[in-house]
Amino acid sequence: MTGEGSNYRIVSPSLTVKAMRDSGYKNTAYALAELIDNSIDAEATLVQVFACESPFEGATQTRHRVDTIAVLDDGKGMDKDLLRRALKYGDGLGGDRTRIGRFGMGLPNSSMSQCTRVDVWSWTNTAANALWTYLDLEEIADGRDDVPEPEPRRVPDYWDDLSEAPLGRSGTLVVWSNLDRVKWHGAGATLRNTAELIGRVYRHYLKDGSVTIKMAPVRDGEVLEDEKKGWYYAEPNDPLYLMEKSGTPEPFNSRPMFEPFDMGNEGEPGVYAFPILTPDGTRHTVTVRASIARPEARRPNVSGHAWPDTANPNRDGGWQTWGKHAARNIGISLVRRGRELDLDSSWAIGYDPVERWWGVEVDFPPELDEIFGVTNNKQTATVFSSLSDFDWAAEMDSDETPKAFRDRLKEFGDPREPLLGLAQFLGDLLKKMRRKLQQQTIGSRKSRQRHDEDVTSKATDAVKRRHEDGHTGTTDRLAEEATEADKRQQQLAALTERHHVDEDTAQSLVDEALENDWRVRWLSSPQDSSAFFNIDLLAGMLQVSFNTEHPLHSKLMAVLEDVPENASEAELRQRLARATETFKLLIFSWARMEDEIPSKKDRRVIADARSDWGRYARDFIEDGSEEE
Repeated sequence: MTGEGSNYRIVSPSLTVKAMRDSGYKNTAYALAELIDNSIDAEATLVQVFACESPFEGATQTRHRVDTIAVLDDGKGMDKDLLRRALKYGDGLGGDRTRIGRFGMGLPNSSMSQCTRVDVWSWTNTAANALWTYLDLEEIADGRDDVPEPEPRRVPDYWDDLSEAPLGRSGTLVVWSNLDRVKWHGAGATLRNTAELIGRVYRHYLKDGSVTIKMAPVRDGEVLEDEKKGWYYAEPNDPLYLMEKSGTPEPFNSRPMFEPFDMGNEGEPGVYAFPILTPDGTRHTVTVRASIARPEARRPNVSGHAWPDTANPNRDGGWQTWGKHAARNIGISLVRRGRELDLDSSWAIGYDPVERWWGVEVDFPPELDEIFGVTNNKQTATVFSSLSDFDWAAEMDSDETPKAFRDRLKEFGDPREPLLGLAQFLGDLLKKMRRKLQQQTIGSRKSRQRHDEDVTSKATDAVKRRHEDGHTGTTDRLAEEATEADKRQQQLAALTERHHVDEDTAQSLVDEALENDWRVRWLSSPQDSSAFFNIDLLAGMLQVSFNTEHPLHSKLMAVLEDVPENASEAELRQRLARATETFKLLIFSWARMEDEIPSKKDRRVIADARSDWGRYARDFIEDGSEEE
């Protein structure tokens, strides 16, 4: 018995389809990606997307909105049985792990999530001999529970005329109409944004030339003409920014904006093969790729890499067109069979704009779908995402070793266990990349440059005054014995070897210091030390390095210096309050240190050192021109 007349069905077809409409596609572009998956699986070399507008009367003028969306490909097409199965939920070729699509849900699920009617033509022997069928939500609501049997029907001339290439011997056309859930209004602007997302999802296919994806806004049966002649090509959009040719804005559209990040392993730079052992003992390999911004992407003063004239030289790279592009590509890119499932931003520090300057791709085989928790709409991997904030200390028992903890999770069948090692590896990798990024902008942040120069000049004046008053330091004695070349070499070596500053940045810092006769330098760098700052005594240069691994960096320096330019008054007050609290705790920590020294003699030595530091502080903080 068909229709809704059976009172003992496990599910109601109409209610099921209506429920599946809320399947969680992030937007229309992600729903379209399901259709493009099918086209690529059908070995299409050209996929065309059309967004067709129709007029409606607005409050003051005639406007246009999208009422039909179509996807046309030149793939191998479908016979009658496969076409009918393709529109059935959970059928198609769902069990084939060699395909991008796997769950047999893509065509009906994505279509019904956006519209109430989908028509499909497919042909294996010219478009004139195409087969046609459809799904209609109203008919399903009225009791229809089968896919209409495909019937011979030629592809309408309307779509043949729109196609930039003649319809081939085989292909498929999917048309969405009655678009009740599409948020698109103007087709042109929407397709520009969609082309960027589609370019990211299918970047590997676009890069190797196996498929071309084009999009066009349509009005009155014709492709709208504009500065791009109506067509929007999906260019590779690589969140790792390692592709030589991509859709990244100039000057990085024809050369990589990032470089491979050294993960300390043998083999190809920036690539790591991570083994995953499934519960049944099968071993699989997940490929991790990592990249980090080249210095010239973030700073305008890198020798030999001048920014284009269109760039604003008074802003850092994050404010340039390529930096804004990178801001739309933050997160770990999760890739399955060359197709991006998700750009998982949960692994990034959401409030930190520096996060745009690293890229990580995790490429896994379809055999690990269940391990990663791939959803049937192929938009995310739930198990992998849940590990972005995994807290070992919070989940382990107090007397439990990491191995015992993992064994316990494995015994309980916890789905996260097979990926714990990968999560830990990625967490450590991101820490290393963030440290490296801190070094790239030393002395170059435009928002602080004037302030930093003023502090450096004042401190230099204090050093010179004390030297003139007969107070000689090690840096003064070293300077008397060193040539200009010796000074330069000492500073370069300290910056590059001790603090891992890249050579271009180090060179510019040394040039600036020698040109201005600066005697001090402040920088931040990760250090294996309990001290919150360390000192390098160089010829003519007193270099203070703030330890970014110490809590004072995040609770004091970052609070005071890494202030967003659009910060509100309330946020600024909050930052000042946090910095004040941290400073007071810092002083209390010194007081407690003196308190715990058992020897009176040693306490006097420390107290004398505190007094001496106070006198030095007065000399540095007070203006030398002030009267005593």
